[in-house]
Parts: sequence; structure tokens; C-alpha cells
Amino acid sequence: MSLDFWRENNFRLEPWGTDYQPPIDLEELSESSSEVDPTVEAADWSQFKTTTPAELPQRLIFIDGRRRIDAALVGGSGNTVNYGVFGTIAVGAVVVNRTKRTATCTQFTIRRILGFGGDQEAPLTDIPCPFGSGSKLVYEPVEPYSQNNPEIRKNLVQNAMLKAEATLTAQQCAIQPDTLVICDGRLSYNSPSLTLGYVKTMHKNYLSEQYAALLWELKPGERTPIFLIKEQNRPHWSWYLKSGKYQIYPQNLGYHDLHGIVRLELSSEIPLETAQKIADQTTYLIPEYASHPYKDPRAPQNLTPVGALERELGRHMGDANLIKRRVQHFLASLGVMS
Repeated sequence: MSLDFWRENNFRLEPWGTDYQPPIDLEELSESSSEVDPTVEAADWSQFKTTTPAELPQRLIFIDGRRRIDAALVGGSGNTVNYGVFGTIAVGAVVVNRTKRTATCTQFTIRRILGFGGDQEAPLTDIPCPFGSGSKLVYEPVEPYSQNNPEIRKNLVQNAMLKAEATLTAQQCAIQPDTLVICDGRLSYNSPSLTLGYVKTMHKNYLSEQYAALLWELKPGERTPIFLIKEQNRPHWSWYLKSGKYQIYPQNLGYHDLHGIVRLELSSEIPLETAQKIADQTTYLIPEYASHPYKDPRAPQNLTPVGALERELGRHMGDANLIKRRVQHFLASLGVMS
């Protein structure tokens, strides 16, 4: 009876740990409300074949950020209740020189922020070390939210991180515009044209069944044709790609057929011909930098340079437990904790 159940139901392992957002968020995998044109590169997807890239960029820059809620706040004056947050964000880049075969973590930005909902302005707050050291935590105020609920804590920290990522991305593109910049996550509204957005978690279904069927057939290093997502104020080219390597093929590990699928984005301001060139390059570059399941629980979607950057950013953010205790000690010293 048990064997029949597993044979008749398409359950597969989810190798990403529970600490991470899953690569396929089934609860949220809803049909996108954005208008999509899947025929910009190929009208018949069943006949599409991946093209080997003619040339590859010799310099890549991977950009990512991390965020953390150091302490959640609730309170206010009188009978007012406002939700707030002490948070830490960190962004940085990994510069890969493919000619010299080097990779360097650089351009670290670490910020501690304080923000509230309910249009409550936050003050610049210095939290001293309780043991008399000159070291202190400086929390900078961010623009408050008009909404006032527990969710705004996460949103305040997330938005601060995204703004820092956008600033770093623009700086890197300005320094060397001929370098391919890969930003972990969706592109922001003001991302430079030659920035590649790397989306490793599927939230929205942008394709009808007729076109989405190709996702189940992709082999490592193969992609779908480019399609155009016509979001208001943010139209962009996009395509799906199967990451990973043949020797760690998902079926051999008992994973779902869609494991390893990622979605990539480029601004539609660049010509389709240029987008095709970059899309072909990603069929080689993304699997080349794909992580291995024995080293990264989010393999192969989480890229190896990004995983290394995440660890380095975490180190620069400081110990979460120690920082939380310092915030608690600070609040207790003011008599605002019961």
C-alpha cells in the first residue's frame, strides 16, 4: 500500500533546508497578472534549440545582500502602538576575473537601521558597549511606513537592503560597463541595462501550459526562448534555464524535475539581439558557477560566488545573539522594558 502511494503521487525531495525559502513556492506559484509575450524570440517553443555562446565575458560581478532583524519593537506614546525594528543589512560583490581565474569579495557595505510603522519617525541611535568599551552600534533612521503592522519590520529591512544593492550595482556598472553584472534576485526598477537579474525561487507562473511544458524537458545548460514581461514601468526580457551538471542530475538524486530551474531577467531597453547573446552566455556561465549539493543545501540554484559572498557578509554583520543582547541591555537601561 505504501509503495503504491509513492508510485502514484509525484512527491520528490526538497533538498533546500527549512531555513531557506524553497526554490518552488507551491503555495505562491500563482499565475502572473503581468502581460507576457512568449513569441519574441521563437513562436514555436517545441522546435527551439539552445545555441552555444560564441564568446564569453572575461569579467563577472556577482552582487548580493543579507538582512537581519536584530530586535523587534512595539510601543509608542500614550495609547499609540507602533511596530518597529532594529535591523542590520549587508551588501557586497564578488569580482571574477575569468582570464586570471581569480575571485575577490569586495565593496562591502554594512548598515544598521531603525524604522517604524504608523509614520513614526526614528531617531539616530547609538548603542554603547555595556562593558565600557568605546565600540558602539549605530542605528540609522530609515523612512517610516504609513502602514502599521508586524509585517512592516521585515519590509523596512528588506527595502533598505534592496536600495543598497541597487546603489552598488549602479556603481559597478559605471566603473566597467562592459562587465556582466549578475544581481541575485529580481531587477529593481532603475537597474542599469546590462545587469542580469538571477531569480532562483519560482513565485509566479509567467507562462501558459503550452509554453511552460518545456521547463520539464530542459537539460542542464539549456534554456527556454526569451519572453517579454510587460510589467508597468518595468518591462523586461526573461528566460528560464536549467542549472547544474549532468553528473548531479536531479533525477539521479530523487529530486523534482523542476529542481535546478532558474529565471533570468534583462531590461527590455537593450536590443533583443543583445539579450539573445547574453542568454546564450548564461547557458554556459550559470551551470559553471552552480553550487554542489554536498557543499550548499540550495544547490544548484545558489551560485558558488554568491554562497561565498553570503558567508562573508554574515561575518561582517556581527554575531546576532550578541547584538540582540546589546539592544536588550540598552532598552532595559532606559527603563522601557518590563
